[in-house]
Amino acid sequence: MNLRLFWKAAFLSPRDLLCRAFLLSALFLILHLAGLREFASVLNGTMGSIQFGWRFSAFLGAVYIFTYLGFIILVPVFVLGAVLLTIWNRFVAKQKKLDAADI
Repeated sequence: MNLRLFWKAAFLSPRDLLCRAFLLSALFLILHLAGLREFASVLNGTMGSIQFGWRFSAFLGAVYIFTYLGFIILVPVFVLGAVLLTIWNRFVAKQKKLDAADI
């Protein structure tokens, strides 16, 4: 199965950055709605759930924390990068048209 069919954007293009931001946001939303927030208590040394044991609770807590940090840090960077790249690409295209008209 070719994943390129689903991801029709050049690497680090504005569309690619927005797709990555959307996927990371969707993953965080799914984990948050699934209730993994309670497992983040592993940061203060307590288990999120007695049923799963401390190792699996710590794993789920780490997954939630890393996803949360990615959502807080990376999503704004991806969106701002997409906006700046779009503006830059339009400015460069405009400059190229002006330079071509001068020749």
